[in-house]
Amino acid sequence: MEQRSDTGPGSASRFETLDALRGVCALAVAFFHMPFAHPLHGAPRFDNVQFCVDVFFVLSGFVLLHGYGDRLASPRQALHFMLARFGRLWPLHAATLGLLVALEVARLVYLAGHPGTPVVTPPFGAAHRPVEVLTHLLFLQDFLTFGEFSWNFPSWSIAVEFYASLVLAGTVMLAGPRARWTFAGLALLAALALHAASPGTLFAIQDWGILRCLFDLFVGCFAYCLRDAARVPDHWAGRAEALALALLLGVATLVPPGNWAYGAPLVFSAAIALFSHGRGTVSAAARHWLPQTLGRWSFSIYLLHLPVLQVVLTGLHYAVPRSSIPAAGASVDLGGPLLNLAAALGIVGATTLLAGLSYRFVERPSRAWFRMPNPRTGTGRTGRVSQRVSQIEKASLAPTGGDWSPIGQYFWSRAVLRRPE
Repeated sequence: MEQRSDTGPGSASRFETLDALRGVCALAVAFFHMPFAHPLHGAPRFDNVQFCVDVFFVLSGFVLLHGYGDRLASPRQALHFMLARFGRLWPLHAATLGLLVALEVARLVYLAGHPGTPVVTPPFGAAHRPVEVLTHLLFLQDFLTFGEFSWNFPSWSIAVEFYASLVLAGTVMLAGPRARWTFAGLALLAALALHAASPGTLFAIQDWGILRCLFDLFVGCFAYCLRDAARVPDHWAGRAEALALALLLGVATLVPPGNWAYGAPLVFSAAIALFSHGRGTVSAAARHWLPQTLGRWSFSIYLLHLPVLQVVLTGLHYAVPRSSIPAAGASVDLGGPLLNLAAALGIVGATTLLAGLSYRFVERPSRAWFRMPNPRTGTGRTGRVSQRVSQIEKASLAPTGGDWSPIGQYFWSRAVLRRPE
């Protein structure tokens, strides 16, 4: 997240506590998708890790309204907003999809030279059909499905968020950025439609994921409109943030599936509004380098973990004759619960390190490209007045822009592109 925060110590350039929350949720989702038979895999409420996706959606509604609410007054500004969202989401999505396509090509070449090798599915078979590459590239994988999750399936949330953000832009153009009751009404309508289509669970993905996203997104917008009401006196801030954190953990560990889950986004939105002020002890901890680094890399962690997992499982399958890639819904057992847990944590850790490279070589360059000045207008491609991206500044030991960390220094130079304001 890059939008400005106007309150709280150390939050001159971003909602730092919310950045850290996004990073923690990205790690949790990555761990949740590890198909190893570790001790937590069958734990009660382990499926509630999926609430992290709802946290992402609520965060997006909150932050997008903060960053763009006053700049969506015309169709031209809406077009600029759409280009900005596309430039933020699509390049990394396309890059991770390309990794999986390359893996299928490698499987095809290997099997051509090693006939008789057992496989769960042939290259470019079920869940990896060539036609589904097109639906992914068009962000349509949650609308045009072929009966199963395909390719980099966590990207379904990126796809529905792109289209939901366009609905948000249209709503702000028509009703204005302070239309709290419009946001509340649209959230309620989306929740009712989702409950009618998916009465058993909030965790809808295929076909109805867009309703889940719209529900959460407009809840986040409503929370942003009430953000000032979540400001507490400084002497209460620490206790208020501790209570908010306890509520988040309580939802994750105690809320049963079914109708009760529909109240979770309301809890998330209240906590997000409180944390956005950055005044308590939780926010102070979130401003440390590790949570902030995870926050910056969260998008890469989220989209990279499945390709990394697929590479590991494919390599294991072909390197160890008796091993096999699990079928959908099956677990991998490497010989014991602790070994399985270590493997899951190891892959998540490797994904996190690779996310630093992805952030450096995919996310930042693509965002810089969309901010490059248009030679005819002098404005950025997304419509903002932009500085020359060739302008380089020497980063201080710990610049406030947040592009340096004790880990990050090994992935990129101390010379960083100046962020246009």
